[in-house]
Amino acid sequence: MRALVGALCALLLVPAAASAAPKRVVAIEWDTVENLHMLGLAPVGAADMKGYDTWVAAPRPKGMKDVGSRQSPSLERIAALRPDLIVVPDYRSAKNLAQLKKIAPVLVTHPYPGSGSQLDAMVRDFRRLASAVGRRARGERVLRDLSNTLARDRAKLKRAGRAGAAVAISTPGGTTSAPALRMFTVNSAAADVVRRLGLKDGWTGSARYGFATVGLEALSRVRGWLAFIYPPQFARQISGITKQSAYKRLPVVRANHVRTLGGTTWLFGGPRSTMLLADRLTAALT
Repeated sequence: MRALVGALCALLLVPAAASAAPKRVVAIEWDTVENLHMLGLAPVGAADMKGYDTWVAAPRPKGMKDVGSRQSPSLERIAALRPDLIVVPDYRSAKNLAQLKKIAPVLVTHPYPGSGSQLDAMVRDFRRLASAVGRRARGERVLRDLSNTLARDRAKLKRAGRAGAAVAISTPGGTTSAPALRMFTVNSAAADVVRRLGLKDGWTGSARYGFATVGLEALSRVRGWLAFIYPPQFARQISGITKQSAYKRLPVVRANHVRTLGGTTWLFGGPRSTMLLADRLTAALT
């Protein structure tokens, strides 16, 4: 009897085995690809890698299988990869969330909250992802790097006499035949970076995804500086705007306050893309 009691007590003292962290992750959006790489984990599959390489400067793992478009990923390709976690943003999961859950557990991110800062939302989603894949400590180190980068760049701008300057962020938003611009609004992650660098908003308003699509005439409302961000293949669209006489008469243009940042500065990414934006914007203004 004493032996039996002793054996039972020994069993009770042994901690329950923790469930293994996911290793076969499928990413439906680019920010997850970037963030998993920062966490030291390569997803087995991801959507639209050609687009990632066009728009995103943050490095990504090699060898991932393409699972189709971000808007309509292939459920068959995803299932064939035998994932143990699928990560998808809420705005892309409305049509197929139930089907994805039949394949593997699903982590739904929320990058565009109805209110509050999209940069804060990015940090929350990054922490949730780090926890989900068992890399919480590494995730916190990445976020400390982000905080240190913003502080360092803020100090550089202050030393250069740019503290308090107003800056608007813009990317192409139309076509070659009908050029338009996306102006990033105050609730966007890009505008939050501007403020955290000790600068001010050069564009007003708020929008669901953090930007408003406008025509050339709207640039007359830009205060301070304007930063254009676009890949080389969009140069013709920007040229369609900058060659117009109305553009050349804009106050921000006449003041020589227009700057161009690297076209692969992705404005909807995670901590790494955010650090790149902060560094490149600081370099452009100093």
